Amino acid sequence: MSQKTAFQGLQCTGCHSSYSKGEILQKCRKCGGLLDTIINPEILSEKSKDEIDSTRSMWRFRDFLPVDSEDKIVSAGEGDTPLRKLSSLQGNVWVKDETRNPTGTFKDRGASCAITALTRLGVKNLVLASEGNAGCSFALYSQIAKARCRVFLPRQVNSAKQELSRKMGARVTLVEGTIADAGRSAEAVVKSERSYNASTFVTPYRHDGKGTMALEICEQLGWRTPDWIVYPLGGGVGLVGMWKMFSILEKIGWIKKRPRLVAVQPAGCAPVVTAYNSKREDVDEWKNPETIAFGLKIPKPLAGKWILRSLRESGGIALSVTDEEIRKSMGQALKDEGLLLEPSSAATIAALPHLYGEKMIDRSEEVVVIATGSGLKTLEQL
Repeated sequence: MSQKTAFQGLQCTGCHSSYSKGEILQKCRKCGGLLDTIINPEILSEKSKDEIDSTRSMWRFRDFLPVDSEDKIVSAGEGDTPLRKLSSLQGNVWVKDETRNPTGTFKDRGASCAITALTRLGVKNLVLASEGNAGCSFALYSQIAKARCRVFLPRQVNSAKQELSRKMGARVTLVEGTIADAGRSAEAVVKSERSYNASTFVTPYRHDGKGTMALEICEQLGWRTPDWIVYPLGGGVGLVGMWKMFSILEKIGWIKKRPRLVAVQPAGCAPVVTAYNSKREDVDEWKNPETIAFGLKIPKPLAGKWILRSLRESGGIALSVTDEEIRKSMGQALKDEGLLLEPSSAATIAALPHLYGEKMIDRSEEVVVIATGSGLKTLEQL
C-alpha cells in the first residue's frame, strides 16, 4: 500500500481548471494558461521536521515535490548546497552557493524534479529552449533517465555550454536571435515530432525543484527565514518556486514568517523590473535586449504575471544593475570570497550596494543572495 503523498495533481494558474497527476500536460488544455502542481499543505502538516531523512541531496524534501512515494528518483546528487556568510561585505549577508551542483548551476534542481516526474509518466523524448545552463542540466538528467533530449540555444550562448550539452548526449541546435526565437523553434519540433516541451514554465515540473532552495535555506538557518532573498531574475522559475515553498512552510507552521524577495535584472534586459515598478499586472516584451548576463537575457518571461504576483505578495523590490557592475562583482566575489560566478549569478552581488546605499535594505537585516551558477563555463567573461 503506497504512502499518502501531498502531490495531488495540477491546476491552471489562469482559469483554475484541475487535472489529475496521471495526465501528460504542458499548458492548460482549456485556456492555455500555465500549470502549477498542487501540493497539499494539510498532508504535509502531518509530518515533522524530525522525519526528514539524511539524503544528501534536495530529495530529502521529496514530500514537498510532485512525486509519489514509489517513484524512482532521477538524481545526480543535486541540492544540499552550502549556505555561508560573506565576510567581505558590510551587513549580514549569506550566499546560497548553487555553483556546487552537478553541472554547476541551480538548473539541476529543476531538471532532476522535472525528469523524475516525466519518467513516472513515461515521457522519453524531451525538447527545450535554453540560454545554456538548463540545456546542460536536461542533457545530464535525460541521459541518466535514458531519455532523448534536444536543446535549442541562441547562437551567442557560451561555447562551453554548447559543448557540455553535446557531451552529455543532447542534440543541440543553434538558433539566430534570442531565447524567444529558440523557444519558437523548440515548439515547432514538439508539434512535428510529438515530443514533450520541457522549457521554462511550459512544463509544470521545474519550479518545485528549484523551490527546494527555500527549504534548505530555512533548515540551514535553524528553521527560521532571512529577512530578504536576493535573486537574479531571468525566467523566474526559482523565484516562483521558492515563494511557493516559503508559503507552504508558513502554512504548516515550520516557519513563522516569509522573507521578502528582491528581483535583480541587467539594465539591458529588465522587463520585470520595469513592469513591477510601474505597477503593471503583466510584463511587456523588452526590445533589443543586450547584456553579458545571457541567463538573464529573457525579453518576456512566460510567467510574468506569476512572477509579479509573487514579488508583490512578499512586499519585494525589483532593481537593475549594469553590465559594468556585474563584471566588477564577478572579480570581487572571486578575489574576496573565492566565489567563481557567471555574470547572471554575480548580478545579485552587484545589487547589494544599491540596496544598502539607497536604504532599501538595512545593514542589520539578514540577507541571502542566490549564487545561481558557476563561472567555469563563462571564463571568457571574467
